[in-house]
This record gives sequence, C-alpha cells and structure tokens, in this order.
Amino acid sequence: MSKPAKKPFKLFYCYDHKDEALRDTLDSHLSSLKRQQLIEIWHDGKVSAGTEWEREIDKHLSAADIVLLLVSADFLASNYSYSKEVERALQRHEEGTARVVPIILRPVYWQDAPFSKLQVLPTEAKPVTSWMNPDEACEDITRGLYEVVKELQVSRETAAEKLFQEGVALNKSKRYAEAVEAFDRVIQLNTHNARVYNYKGNALLGLKQYEEALSAYEQALRVDPDYTTPYHNKGVALRNLKRYGEALLAFEQALRLDPNNPHIYNNKGTVLSNLKRYDEALSAFEQALRFDPDNTLAYTSKGAALYSLKRYSDALEAYERAFRLDPSNARTYTGKGIALAGLKRYEEALVAYEQALSLDPNDADTYYNKGLALYALKRHGEALLAHEQALHLDPNNADA
Repeated sequence: MSKPAKKPFKLFYCYDHKDEALRDTLDSHLSSLKRQQLIEIWHDGKVSAGTEWEREIDKHLSAADIVLLLVSADFLASNYSYSKEVERALQRHEEGTARVVPIILRPVYWQDAPFSKLQVLPTEAKPVTSWMNPDEACEDITRGLYEVVKELQVSRETAAEKLFQEGVALNKSKRYAEAVEAFDRVIQLNTHNARVYNYKGNALLGLKQYEEALSAYEQALRVDPDYTTPYHNKGVALRNLKRYGEALLAFEQALRLDPNNPHIYNNKGTVLSNLKRYDEALSAFEQALRFDPDNTLAYTSKGAALYSLKRYSDALEAYERAFRLDPSNARTYTGKGIALAGLKRYEEALVAYEQALSLDPNDADTYYNKGLALYALKRHGEALLAHEQALHLDPNNADA
C-alpha cells in the first residue's frame, strides 16, 4: 500500500500593510515549504474584489493551522491587526487548534505584548531588518517554521491514529454511525489515507448505506489503486445493490492483486450464483477451498451451487462437510434440508429444518422450506402454519 500523502498546513499572515515588502520577501523564502506541500499560505492580499474582506479574513484565520504575527511598530499600532486578529489567533493558540509564531520584522518593544511568552523568530528574536543580510534572516525563519511543521505533523498523525483506532473499535462494536463520524474526523486531518476511506466504507456497509459505502471505497482506490481490500469491499457493496456484473469485475480485480485469497473467491462465486452461472460459481468455491480447506462458508456456498445444478447428492455432501466444521451454523442445516428435499427425503429434511430453527428461530426461509417439505408429505395444515410463520417473519416473502 502506498504511503499516505501529507495534508498541507494552512498558514495565515497577520501583518500591517506597511510591511508588505518584508512579507513578500519571507513568502519567497517559504516557497520551498510550499513546493513540498507542507504549507499553503493565505493573507488578506488574496481577498477578491467585491468580497466582504473582514468576513473573509476571519474565515481563513479560523481555519489556519499556523498564524504568523509579523511584528513591527506599525503592526502593534494597527487597531485591526493587533486588537482583533491577534486576540483571535492567541485564543486559538490557547485552545490548541492553531500554532501562533511571532516574527520580529523591525526593532520595536514587544516584550510586554500578549504574545511575548511565545517562541519567536528569527533566532534570539533579532529583527529581520537588523541582520546584515535580510535573506539570512528569512532563511533562519524558514528553518524555524520547518521545525514547527514537523512538530505539528507528529501531533496530527498521533491524533489521527487515535481517532482511527476509536473508529475501528466502534465498528467492531457495531456502533456504525459513531464509527463513520470518527473516520470523517480522521479524513479532516489527512485526506489521502486510503485505509481510512476503506474502514469508513465498512461502517457504511454496516448501516446498509451501500451507495455511500461504494463512494468511500472508490475514494480509497483513487488514493491507492493497488490496495486490494477496497476492491473486494466494493464488490460486496455492489452485490448488495444487486449490481452483480460490476461486483464480479471488482472481485476479479481484487484477485489480480491477491490471487490466493479464499474470501474473495467465495464472494466471486456468490455473485456468479446470483448471475445463475453456477458452473463458474462452483469453480470459484473450489478455488476458495483449495486455499482454505476448512472454510465453512465456501462449503455452504458450494452446496447451494450444486443444488442449483440439481446435483443434490453432491450438495448434501458439501453441507455435511460444512456441518462437521461448524455444527452451530443454522444456515448449514437449512441447506442440508433443501438438499434432502431435492432427493425427496422429506422426513430427514424436516429434521434438518428443525435443527436450523433451534439455532435460529427467526429465519423465514427455513420456515418456508419446512412448509414445502410438509406439503410434500401431505401434512397440509402444518405446511400452512409454517408458511404463515414465514410470512410473519418476512411479510415481503412472495413465495410463502
């Protein structure tokens, strides 16, 4: 998987317009940080004509990760920059939502200012204009800001990983809506982490929001086209949307990246069954079992494909293998019952259905198939009761 790209930190200049020339010189020196996509810079010179400038400034100041106070006598004398912008910037610094860095441009007494306790630049608080070569001062500032960026990166990555692990835990607890919120907060910190988009998709799958899950998996793949898991999960989302042809393509792409994954083969077989391509489905289930001979789900799915091919004895054998691996799986008993019914062994089928219902008494399909077996045995009253129970559990069951 590719390494996640870094989201640039938003840098805001707080300055007096009389210091624009010094601001521009510093801005040129910061180009190396911009080119590395470590920072992106905004100042009020970027306010478009016709825009309400005060609101625009406040919007960018409130979103900034780093606020540079370009300190000079004119800056300290400015009613707006000093009283409003500095107050808001220091408030955010105290809250921990931004880092304020005073830059001493010109000689001025600033030691009693509200920001005087903060670490200032250049080194030893020597004003930029007091250096023999102002470019050396700006280079010194750039190095100092690079260290600030590295510190913020560590803080951001630590916070993002903590949130990510919270989201994973919420997902495991089936608290899917809360998990989505946690993953969205991680994405705000880093928009280029494919793993987070993939896990967000999983949480959305849990909420049965399949279109939204599909969008999350697509985003994961835009970030990292060689990441296998989102292809597989994309196939699951498409299968739930009954877009079986697209789901098959997604599973095949996942297998190109991970050709020994039994879980992907099993899901590929499932969509092939949905497409009524049962021979191909059977081949996919066999592949799953080659890589994982104890895969209960693959045996159960294989049994269903064999039943659809009217190979009832082979289907029964597959269900028996699944039963031996996991005797507590209700769906295995139901499948076994269906295979026995295909062999016209209705009494044995009824026993299998009863075992299934003892494990899962709310399974409408099992009641429906139990009703069919009872009807075949001419126990019509009991068959009717079984079908009524199926309808009670699943009112949309047209067959019942």
